[in-house]
Amino acid sequence: MSWGITRRQALGTLIAGAALRGAPPPNTRQATGVRIGEITPSSAVVWTRRTTASSRLVDGIPRKGHGKQAQPVKPDEDISAFEGACPGAEGSVRLILEPKGGRGGRRTLDWVELRADSDYSHQFRLDGLEPGVEYEFAVETRGAAGKRADDSLSGSFRTAPKETDAAPLHFALSSCQCYARTDRPDGFAIYRAIEKRKPAFLLSCGDNVYYDSDDPVANSVDAARYHWQRMYSLPTLHSCLRTTPAYWQKDDHDLYSDDCWPGMENPKMLPFNFQAGQKIFREQVPSPADGGPWYRRFRWGSDLEVFLPDARDYRTRNDAPDGPEKTLWGEEQKRWLENALQSSTARWKFLINPNPIVGPDHARKNDNHANPAFATEGHEFRLWLKQNVEGSVILMNGDRHWQYHSIDPETGVEEFGCGAASDSHSVSPSRGEDKRYHRFLRVKGGFMNVAVNPGDKDESLVVEHCDVDGAVVYRRVFPRRA
Repeated sequence: MSWGITRRQALGTLIAGAALRGAPPPNTRQATGVRIGEITPSSAVVWTRRTTASSRLVDGIPRKGHGKQAQPVKPDEDISAFEGACPGAEGSVRLILEPKGGRGGRRTLDWVELRADSDYSHQFRLDGLEPGVEYEFAVETRGAAGKRADDSLSGSFRTAPKETDAAPLHFALSSCQCYARTDRPDGFAIYRAIEKRKPAFLLSCGDNVYYDSDDPVANSVDAARYHWQRMYSLPTLHSCLRTTPAYWQKDDHDLYSDDCWPGMENPKMLPFNFQAGQKIFREQVPSPADGGPWYRRFRWGSDLEVFLPDARDYRTRNDAPDGPEKTLWGEEQKRWLENALQSSTARWKFLINPNPIVGPDHARKNDNHANPAFATEGHEFRLWLKQNVEGSVILMNGDRHWQYHSIDPETGVEEFGCGAASDSHSVSPSRGEDKRYHRFLRVKGGFMNVAVNPGDKDESLVVEHCDVDGAVVYRRVFPRRA
């Protein structure tokens, strides 16, 4: 697809039933792309944003250090001049939607005015969709009413099937995408690999950006938004997320600071704080409706249900003494999670937690259920899984910078860690391989591919660790039961 396609051609392609692939048209004014999320059998959310230019600033001031090289933005620095910047622009946006191939009515939503206080972004909440149907859409932007619209940006998604549908599916899981550790000039190799696999959805389970350790340190709302602009305007992400719906979870680095909890303050980041991070995360990704809690569940046919807890908003301070009252999830969320897992009728239940529950973790870490900090709650929950839903709940997580498959020696609960998004962002666990737990350990980057009802008559579930290019490096098969 050429870079010179016009808006009329783009819409014509959409109406004809073929979603655009490759590079977007040259004047879309949507440099940060679209994000499709919160898919159900009858609804979806499409996120978009109008920008001053149609592409990221490629020749701006470099800000790509990490760790000690990361410095806060100085008062006299212009963030819009930084490499990768995509400043927002005034105007309005609308969405055109129809089933692929024109099988049904086309919807044209009303124009919506964009506001600076939402970073000139908008989330279209689409209801009344049909289950298991592929939809194509075009997002149009314009500077003012009566003005000629910018070139449109198109994409596609498929709604979840009915709860009674046992059709095969596969999904992907990724985490820990550090801007200073990209592995291609255009972003991350994993997004090319995921896009080629065409999963039903992607789970991005935390550390989507690094406010506190990627340069520049986010010490204002504008600096925090810059992290999202430059990350999601990378061509590999921009392309993949136009046709791959996703569900986003937040963790410490894309909420505020390393190992953070509510009320924690990092002096280097002030006046930016934890509460501002909560607001911006909800602003930057497709979000639950009506400002609801970030923990949620979703069903995908008869055999899969996914549970997405919130690992940051409700936790006790990490440095408080451990004991029965200390909690990472909060009592209300923990009751919700246990009730939801018990009430689910899905054959496979995936609990995707941003942090490990089984581990083992670094000896120096102290902020998750695999650490001494929350050991009591972690042990109680693993026992609860064994006693109440044994064999039907699989744990998966990000946060750790190595790929692994562990089985808790006491309860038999299985956990899969997807690893970091690039090889250069990998870190070896301080304890090394622990044969009591590990069935697989690889200190490299990549993602996970999970197949439910993959087609083989003997396989009910297949969990694969993939390298950054998509090659399978480990495979765990759960056989079909009689």
